[in-house]
Amino acid sequence: MQYLRKYYKLTFIFLAFNLLLTAKAQKTRYWEYGIGLGVYHYRGDLNENFSVGNFIKEAGPRIVVHLRQNPVPWFNFGFEAGYGNSTIRDADYGRLTRNWEVYTESFDLNFSFEWMFLRYGKWHWENKITPYIKAGGGGLIAGSRGQNTIDLPESIVLHPYTYGSYNLFYGYGVKTRIGYHTTLFIQFTAHATGTDKMDGFIENSVATQKNDRYVSFIFGISRLVL
Repeated sequence: MQYLRKYYKLTFIFLAFNLLLTAKAQKTRYWEYGIGLGVYHYRGDLNENFSVGNFIKEAGPRIVVHLRQNPVPWFNFGFEAGYGNSTIRDADYGRLTRNWEVYTESFDLNFSFEWMFLRYGKWHWENKITPYIKAGGGGLIAGSRGQNTIDLPESIVLHPYTYGSYNLFYGYGVKTRIGYHTTLFIQFTAHATGTDKMDGFIENSVATQKNDRYVSFIFGISRLVL
């Protein structure tokens, strides 16, 4: 809840900031919409010890869509939605006694902000490429389906169902213009969630934090319109 309060305060500040920009943005404002495809990777109690090999084994597909308004050449805001899934196995980390395997997936709908390092967009053809950073947050719907080959201890409570939570994220990337109305982008985002159930169970014998998270690498395209 503390994270949510901080997020709402930041959202209010950015909305107020946007109202201040409105008077100057009448002639340069435009909308953009787009889609991106890439990879999705869950991080949590099952795979805290990161390795490139296991990342390749576990990563699944991710798709994102977005609709944003650009009030000024260096800032935009809007909505984006994404879906992804990942599969994690105890066997890949040497935990053969428990031998848990889980397929986890999530859908998120977020309000987001982007800041460009250069004046960029529909009215600034002279800058064809720019790095950017982004942040945001919103709702999360997640689900997991696990299986194992032995009886689990009584301290482990399974959660094989769909549930709701929230996610907060940050990211960065690069945009490049390939036409007056078209831009390509590549980006990385990291999402923190308000749940610890994405691995399909809760271990009640120890105190665990709500530390489930996921990352994504996306390549996409946007269409710039009035």
